Amino acid sequence: MKWGFLDRAIPDRKLPQNNRFYLHAPSAGQRDPTMVWGTEIDADALHSYLRERNRNGRVVITAAHAVMRATALALVEFPEMNVRLVGRRIWAFRAVNVRLAFAHRRNNDIDVLIVQDANTKSLEQIATEVWQRLLEAGRGEGRRERYLTGMRRIPGFWLRQMFRIYFLLDRHFRLPVVGNLDKARAGAATVNDLSFPGAPPMRWYKPSRFPDPSDSLHLTLGPMDSKVVARGEHFASVNVMPLIVRGDHRLTDAHQVGRFVAAVRNLLNHPERLDAAVPSPTTASASSESSAGVPRDRAVAAHQ
Repeated sequence: MKWGFLDRAIPDRKLPQNNRFYLHAPSAGQRDPTMVWGTEIDADALHSYLRERNRNGRVVITAAHAVMRATALALVEFPEMNVRLVGRRIWAFRAVNVRLAFAHRRNNDIDVLIVQDANTKSLEQIATEVWQRLLEAGRGEGRRERYLTGMRRIPGFWLRQMFRIYFLLDRHFRLPVVGNLDKARAGAATVNDLSFPGAPPMRWYKPSRFPDPSDSLHLTLGPMDSKVVARGEHFASVNVMPLIVRGDHRLTDAHQVGRFVAAVRNLLNHPERLDAAVPSPTTASASSESSAGVPRDRAVAAHQ
C-alpha cells in the first residue's frame, strides 16, 4: 500500500482566487469546469527525430512516447499542474506519473497503462515499458489482465454498486494506492494518441471527462495533416499534428494551462530536448527497464 499524495493538502490561501471560485462554488455551479486548449506541433521535426532514433535503436519509439516524456518534463516545470481534487481540497502527487490510453485489441476495448516516475526515464525507457505492457495485453498475461477478466465477470448491478461506493470514497477521502484500479489513478495526466493509421484529419476534438477525479489533465495527439504556410516571400507545405489539452478550472486557470501547453509544444517541436538531463535511475525497477529491450519485430507486431 502506497500513498500517492503529499502529507498535506495545498493551503487554500495559496490558490489563485479564480480557482477558488470554481472550487468552492455550489455543486450546481460546477457542471462544466473543463477548459480545452488546442494547438499544433511540427510533425516534420518530430518524425524526423524519431526516424533517426529508431534507425539504430533497441526499441521502437513513437510519437505517443514522446508526448508522455514531454508531459512529464512539463509537469516538473509546472508542479502546480500535478495535482488532483479530493472533496474541496487540492492534493499534490508525490511522483510524476503519466497514463497512456491504448486500444486493447485482444478485448476490443480501450485500456490505460501508467508509467511511474516518467520524468526520470528516457524516451527509450518509457517506450520499453509501454511495449512490454502492450505485449502483455496482447497475450492476456499479467496482473492487470487477470484483474480486468475478473471485473468483466461481475454482473452490471453489482458493478454499479461497487463503483458507487468506491467513487464516493475516492471523491471525499485521500485513499492509498492498493491495487490495479488505484495504480492506474496515481497520476494527474493522461496521454491519448489518436494519430493511428487511417484516422481522419482532426479539426477539433473535445476530450470527455472520465468519472474518476484523478483524470484532471488530458493530452490528445491527432493525426498528421498538411498545411500551407508563408515563409518570407514564398509558400511552403508543412506537416503538423494537432495537440488538444483539457484542464480542470478548479485546479488551474487558462494562463497556467497555456504555459503548460507551450512547454509541451516547445519540447515536441525540438524533440532533441526530450532526453536532455535525464536523471540516473535510483530504483531497481528503473535499472531493469533500461537494460530490457523489446525486439523491433515484436514491437511492430504489437501495433498490428
